[in-house]
This record gives sequence, structure tokens and C-alpha cells, in this order.
Amino acid sequence: MAVVKLSLSAFLLLFFPSVLKADAGERHVKYEYKYSFKGPHLMNKQGQVPFWTYGGSAIPSNDQVRLTPSLRDRKGYLWTKEKFTSEWWEIEGHFRVTGRGRVGADGMAIWYTETAGTEGPVFGSTDNWKGLAVLCDSFDNDGEQNNPFVSVMVNDGTKSYEHHNDGKNQNLGGCLRDFRNRPHPIRVRIRYYQNVLTLWFHMGMSTKPEDFELCTRVENVHLAKEGFFGVSAATGGLADDHDVLSFSTLTLTPPSKDAATQGGLSQEEQDKLTKQYEEYQKNLEKQKEEYAQAHPDKVKKDELQYESAYERDIRLVYEGQNAIHNMLNQLHAKTGELTVQANTLHTLVSTDHNRMSNMVTMDKTINRQEVGSIISVQQQMLTKLEDIKNAISGMKTGGMDRRSADDTGVTSQLNDMQGAMDSLVHTVNNMASKQQFAGDKKKDCPPPPPPVHCIGPGSFVFLIIAQIVMLVGYITYRNQKEAAAKKFF
Repeated sequence: MAVVKLSLSAFLLLFFPSVLKADAGERHVKYEYKYSFKGPHLMNKQGQVPFWTYGGSAIPSNDQVRLTPSLRDRKGYLWTKEKFTSEWWEIEGHFRVTGRGRVGADGMAIWYTETAGTEGPVFGSTDNWKGLAVLCDSFDNDGEQNNPFVSVMVNDGTKSYEHHNDGKNQNLGGCLRDFRNRPHPIRVRIRYYQNVLTLWFHMGMSTKPEDFELCTRVENVHLAKEGFFGVSAATGGLADDHDVLSFSTLTLTPPSKDAATQGGLSQEEQDKLTKQYEEYQKNLEKQKEEYAQAHPDKVKKDELQYESAYERDIRLVYEGQNAIHNMLNQLHAKTGELTVQANTLHTLVSTDHNRMSNMVTMDKTINRQEVGSIISVQQQMLTKLEDIKNAISGMKTGGMDRRSADDTGVTSQLNDMQGAMDSLVHTVNNMASKQQFAGDKKKDCPPPPPPVHCIGPGSFVFLIIAQIVMLVGYITYRNQKEAAAKKFF
């Protein structure tokens, strides 16, 4: 049998639910959907806001109603179609006022009047209204630097709003709040209950509902028992976007006197209920003892149902040691895997190194002597080219009388150079044949890739000879031209 402990309030809730009722002074709250609207489906297919009417520059959409765009001299309004018939109420609106300038104009207003307003000079609605107006004035007309300002004004239909001093002498209360260009929409909550008007303002710095601040509280306010709710806005020489995101209306009904009388308990009834509760507790303890005697194996002592602090510490230490042991086993397994991978890599590297050594040994087909012979032949060719250059220079300075002798010397030098080139070609061909023979012996190695940007030795020698012949021919031709030109002088 489980242990059951009941307090007096729980006992009354189980066995006498009619006794625990709401507080005798608690009011009843009801949401009025016909006097409210909010997104995301604010507008219907006909482009209207259900149960509301709008005019002027107001533009409804799925998420909001823009009363005025950021254009000069615009006015827009939004009013309920039907009268609100409850005496006490509470409304809450979400608004957004944005503009590019540091100062905006003119502002917006929330209305509760006996008749629905139309487009007019007081923040987009008519003047000389009968009822309540909560005015959010963003422009400083009197130059006292006390705007943006939120004020409360009640009019009996005989007062005209004083624009020149922002209605300073007409409002019943208010607060200085900057409601333009806030990070989040601002919220205004107005409660009219038992002739007391209370205004809360949310600055829009967060989305938390508990960030409402009390703006003003006015007593002895008498409004009509029936009226229309409305919102309007206007722009002047400066312009702001005035948007209404939602508007919620609640009916506040005070508890009746009969309900308050029924909700109270006399002293005799309270003593009776207390006595019944004590008897119930005694019967419960007696039943617990009888169950413990009949089933001693199923009843646990209180000290055995919960572990002690020492046992809890031991359990935590044991769980920590098991976790560390499992982590060490995982690290050991990972270390073993890494060791196997390292050994495999070392074996592969050693095998590749041995293969490369064998390839280098087999590729050693060009000895030092052959390299020396190629260098000596190149030096001989350079010497012969230098001699040819000197001979051509002598042909320029020596005149036509030495022409035949120089041509003979040049011819002999060209013959010597031709022999040196033949020797160089022969040496290069021998080296190529040896390299090919060595490549035939390497069966395990693939053939070397063909050269991409290199030319063969025969082509190289042919190009050198062609360049020398062209150079000598050009020099001889130029000397003949010069000699022929000297005959005319």
C-alpha cells in the first residue's frame, strides 16, 4: 500500500469541490471576438476586416492594418461596426510606429466613443467626441520637448482638442514614452473597471508580457455603458508608418452578491469540515497499519526507500570508475589499431625504397668518361665558333685583297667544326643505344614516359649546323654588297 498524504485543501478538493471556489472579489473575464482582430489571417477574401470598418488611408493586410503610410498629410481610421454593450472592459493593442526621421508626426489615438468617428483633425478622427481618447502624440507642437507623449482625455462633446499645446490642459493623465522605431511592437493596455481607468504601456524593447509599465491611473471616470472602439492615425509635415497588428477586447463582469455569499463559509461549517478531515486522517493511518501487518514483506521502511548520503557517494564513485575504465579500454583498442597501421606503412616504405635503389643501380649506364667527352666536344665547338667570329671581323677590316685567304681559313675552320659535330653526334648516339639496351634488360620496370618538351640529339645538332651555315652565308653576302658599293667611289 502506497503512502498517501493529503492536506486539508486537497481533502476539500476531492470530497467537497463546491466549497473551493474563486475569490469572492474575483471578476469574470470574457474574450469578445467581434470587437477584436489579429493576424495572421486578419483580412478576409473580400479585403475587409471582419466586424470592423476602415477608411481614409487605412490599408488592411493579412498581418496588420496600416492606418497611414509614411506620406505627408494622410489620415486613416478603423472602427467597430457594432456597439459594445458591456459596462466594464479591458482592451490591449499591438502597434508599430516607424519613420526615417529623428522626429515623427503626428501620432495615433485609441477611442471609446458613443458614436463611431470619421476622418477628422484629431489624429485622423473627428473632434468634439463623446467618450474616451488615449492619444499617442509624437510631434512637439508647444516646443517644450515633452514628446512623444501618451495622454488620456475624456470629452463630453463640448471640448475641442487644443493642438497648439498638445492638449496639455485637457488630459487627465499620461506619461512620456518614446514609441517610435522600437525593436518590437509596442503594446497599450487600457482597463476601465468600476469607474477607474488604468493605462499600462509596453515599450517594445522585448516580447515579454510582464514588461508592462504603469502609465497612469485615473479614478471617478464615467463613460457610456455602450460605445464603439476605434483606432486612428494622422501625418502632417512629417510622416510615419502607423500599423495596428492586433486589438483584443475583454469583458469584465464583477461577481454577484449571491455568489459572494455562497462562496463564504461560516465558522460552524469550517469546524465541521476540519473534524471530518481529522477523522479521515485517523482512518488512513489505521488502514496503513493493518496493511503492514497483513503484508510485512511488501512494506518497506522509510529509511530503506531512499539511499543515504554515504551510499550515494559510493555509487557515484563506482560509476565514475567504470566510465574511466571503459574509456581506457577504448583508448587501448585505438592504440593497437594505430600500431598496426604504422607497421604496415613502414613495410610499404621499406619495399618502395628497395625497389628505387634497384632502379637507380640499373639506370647507371652513363659513366663519367662519356660525360667528359661530351663536355670536351662542346668546348671544341665553342672554340671553333670563336675563331669563325674573329675571322669574319678580320674580313671587315682587311679589305678585298685578303678576301681569298680569309675565305680559305674560314672554310678550314668550318670543316674542323663539322668534324667536331660529327664526333658529338656519334657520342650521343652511343649513349642513346646504351640507354635503350639497359632499358630492355629492366623487365620489372615500366618504360620511361616520352619526353614532352625535349628534342633528340640529331635534331639538336642539325639545328646548330643550319644556324651556323645561315650566319656564314649572311656575313659573306653582306661583305659582297659592301665591296660592290665601294667600286663606285
